[in-house]
Amino acid sequence: MNQNLNEMKGLIYTFLVLLGLACVCVVTCPDKNAHSEALKDLFNTVMTEEMNKSVETDEDAGWEMLGSMIVTGIGGLMIDNILKVENYFVCSVGTMTFEGETKIVSLGLMNHVFTITEDEAKEIVWAYIKDY
Repeated sequence: MNQNLNEMKGLIYTFLVLLGLACVCVVTCPDKNAHSEALKDLFNTVMTEEMNKSVETDEDAGWEMLGSMIVTGIGGLMIDNILKVENYFVCSVGTMTFEGETKIVSLGLMNHVFTITEDEAKEIVWAYIKDY
């Protein structure tokens, strides 16, 4: 009898911990703005690195800065337009569609957005540029 009671307590505690964790996930699930900001930061980093590769002189640095401002502005608009975020209550998933293929680009969980790697972001940028 005492062993059954201990097993029942263990199950109840496990259930309560899982319920508490689920409640925390629901309350802290990132929205579309959080996904958008995380992806903008990632794409801005990628584009700045790509543009820095071509800078050879001080004169080029000025043009690179201007180009960087234009590209990051356009990149932000692009992300806002093609990012779709689906909320699953405990987490959220950000997707983008390129060349007819939908790819997961971010995952939001517990108030944090996990994004794709910089190499994957470069591939997406070049695929998007090819479309236009």
